[in-house]
Amino acid sequence: MLGLNERLPGGKQLVGSVGSAGPTVTAGGLVCAQASDSRLRTFDSRTGKELWVERMSTSMNANPMSYAGRSGKQYVAGVVGGVVVWPLP
Repeated sequence: MLGLNERLPGGKQLVGSVGSAGPTVTAGGLVCAQASDSRLRTFDSRTGKELWVERMSTSMNANPMSYAGRSGKQYVAGVVGGVVVWPLP
């Protein structure tokens, strides 16, 4: 499980939280996952290293979607009180 509980003291906040959607894995080896702490995280599928984290206004209630723009840049999108799109690292 992913997620922080910010009500706990520093250094003890990484306790995990249940998310309501599954992760998305890209052909380029990225894993995009969200948790109920209102953060979207991207990991390297080979190493497990967290590459990017974005705080959202609320939790995502559906799996994130990934797509490539015309330029070839990869994006991840999700429903967070409306559709939100972020460029991936």
